[in-house]
Amino acid sequence: MDDLIIDCFAGGGGASVGIEMALGRTVDIAINHDPDAILMHKTNHPDTLHLTEDIFRVDLKKYVKGRHVALMWASPDCTSHSKAKGGKPRERGLRILPWAVYKHARTILPDVILMENVEEIQQWGPLDADGHPINERRGEDYQKFIMAMKSLGYIFDCRELIAADYGAPTTRKRWYAIFRRDSREIVWPAPTHFKDQEPIWKACGDYIDWSDLGKSIFDRKKPLADATMKRIANGIRKYIIDNPSPYIVRNKEAVSFLIQYHGETKAGDSRGQFLTEPIKTIDTSNRYGLVTAFITKYYKTGIGQGCDEPLHTITTSPGHFGLISAFLIKY
Repeated sequence: MDDLIIDCFAGGGGASVGIEMALGRTVDIAINHDPDAILMHKTNHPDTLHLTEDIFRVDLKKYVKGRHVALMWASPDCTSHSKAKGGKPRERGLRILPWAVYKHARTILPDVILMENVEEIQQWGPLDADGHPINERRGEDYQKFIMAMKSLGYIFDCRELIAADYGAPTTRKRWYAIFRRDSREIVWPAPTHFKDQEPIWKACGDYIDWSDLGKSIFDRKKPLADATMKRIANGIRKYIIDNPSPYIVRNKEAVSFLIQYHGETKAGDSRGQFLTEPIKTIDTSNRYGLVTAFITKYYKTGIGQGCDEPLHTITTSPGHFGLISAFLIKY
């Protein structure tokens, strides 16, 4: 317990939770410039020393006080490296954040440093005057950073790992790097789950709170755009109506399905996913929506009923009941 563990880019505390699960002990020091992030981390990790400081300016040596640092975790902001940025200019201040890892490594020399980022960080290089990456110089800054870390006595290895292969219900793919200077070899964990064999990837549907159906898209003050509604309809067709085994939640709350209504607007494009699969990477955009099928009566009052109720009396009149799923009907 005399050895310290440091989380350099502490957000909500997910990485710190993982470290605690792995090692059976709390993180000692957590750093973030954002007071809200620190407050969230402190709520989840009350025994950790929290520093609301700029990662470049904080003097970790002062807080370490000569103690041995066994592990330092670092997940620098990835937005200015990610391909999700598209053709927009990159932010220089964010792209250089890995150099803060080198700065602290040089002063406190942790035995092990773990880093995580988007795989595009391996293309990290100079920007032009407009803030766009210079294609012919891709990877230059990345290689300089790796060489600088090695100059401190670290051995290095990196891999691109998919979270679903290790039991998380998401196909999030990220670059992971390990730096060691404790004379031990780098060992990577073996996958525990697989896409096409047992034990199979975990289904994201098993981790959704189906008792919370959220707010209906039909109650919005501002209606969704036609293109978005078409994607929802296409998603229902693809993942419910045309799907021989749609993901059905059998509980008292609802018969529910999930589709993703985000992306291109080409005909037939739903940009959804099956709930039997791990969820795709979640970013800061509002990409996911819950689609609930319900039974309703076809008459003027529009009074309906949920699938969690016994079916109302069925008379001989035709078209009395139907399954309503946006614009499409499955009889």
